[in-house]
Amino acid sequence: MRLPYVSNPPQFANAEHQAFVERLLKARGRHSLSPLDLTLLHSPPLARGFMQFFTAIRGKTTLPADILELAMCRVGALNGAAFEWMHHMPLLKKAGVSDEGIETVRTAIVHLTGKPGEKGLDARLWAVMNYVDVMTKDVQVPDATFDTLRQILDSRQIVELTLTIAGYNAVSRFLIALNVAEMRNTKVGDAKL
Repeated sequence: MRLPYVSNPPQFANAEHQAFVERLLKARGRHSLSPLDLTLLHSPPLARGFMQFFTAIRGKTTLPADILELAMCRVGALNGAAFEWMHHMPLLKKAGVSDEGIETVRTAIVHLTGKPGEKGLDARLWAVMNYVDVMTKDVQVPDATFDTLRQILDSRQIVELTLTIAGYNAVSRFLIALNVAEMRNTKVGDAKL
C-alpha cells in the first residue's frame, strides 16, 4: 500500500464522519473493514459517495447478475486488478457462468468475439464482453457494438451497464495506483479471497 491504512476501526473527530463509519461497520457485520474501505476512509465524504454509488450498482440495477458480474470481472481482468477480480469472480460463478466462461472472461484477447455458446459464453455475454472491452480499451464505442447491445438490453439497462463499466474502471485504477491490499503485482488468476 502506498498510503498507510486508516486505523481499524477508524476514529474521526467529525461527528458526521464518525456516524458514517459506525453505519459502515454495522453494515459489514462480522466482516471487518476491507483494505479498500481503509484506504477510501482517508476521505470520508468521498468514501460515503463511493459506497452509495457502488451499493446502487450492485443492488439497484435491473441487469441480470451474470451480465453485471461479467462486466465487473472483465474490467478487473483487462486492467490487471486482482483485488477486483477475486471479489467478483465467485459472484460471476454464482450467477451461473461456467468455469470455461470465467476463464474466457479472464484470458480472452481484447475484442475477441465468439459465437453463442463458444468458450462458455452465450450471445448476450459475448455482446457485453465486447462492450466492456471497447469502453475500457478504446473509450469510443462503434455503432455496431452499441447496436448489438441494444438488441439485448433496454435503455435503462444500457445506462446501468455503462455506469458499471465506467465505475469499475475507476475502481481498478484506484486499486492499482495506490496498491490497495498490496496486490498491484498479483496476476488476476492468482488472487484468492
